[in-house]
Amino acid sequence: MAEHTVEPWANGLGSTAVIARVPDIGTWSWRLSLADVVADGPFSSLPGIDRWIAVARGSGMELRVESPDGRDDVNVLDESSDPVLFSGDRPAHCRVLDGPLVDLNLMIRRGLAHGVLDVVRLGSGDVRRLVHPTAVVVLSGAAEVGVHTLAPFDAALLEESLPDAGDQTPWVVRAIESSRVAIVTVTTISP
Repeated sequence: MAEHTVEPWANGLGSTAVIARVPDIGTWSWRLSLADVVADGPFSSLPGIDRWIAVARGSGMELRVESPDGRDDVNVLDESSDPVLFSGDRPAHCRVLDGPLVDLNLMIRRGLAHGVLDVVRLGSGDVRRLVHPTAVVVLSGAAEVGVHTLAPFDAALLEESLPDAGDQTPWVVRAIESSRVAIVTVTTISP
């Protein structure tokens, strides 16, 4: 199970609960966190970072990201939406749709790692087999991952327990009740 450390946002306008940061000291290659969003506002500028975002809890947000051609990319995100990928180099702004929300963020430093954030819905008793996930976060409901039983916002960090690179033995996620589960897969780039 992962413990979450609360840190301020880079722009100072809020805080985030860090689930994982690798490496934990110095320049990280990737970071996974949950953020409380209570008001409209700009996202922190994070040059060189690719950002995945998903609504973990709440009514949702409108995410507006400036594009190089002058037209904004606009995504309306709620609990039913797929995660969205955008560049931390580009100015972005959030408009909260109907009250506070919690979002899940996967940040990947370009040149040091590649990563994907996926959210799946599982019915009670459903099983999902995963080959080499890095982390699993329960967004709603409850699920078992290996020997871990996870409630909302609990995470299992799995990269330290991975089988050998050639081993394709899957991790198993089993929903104890209807659940939304985030699956994070990160590959660190060797120098």
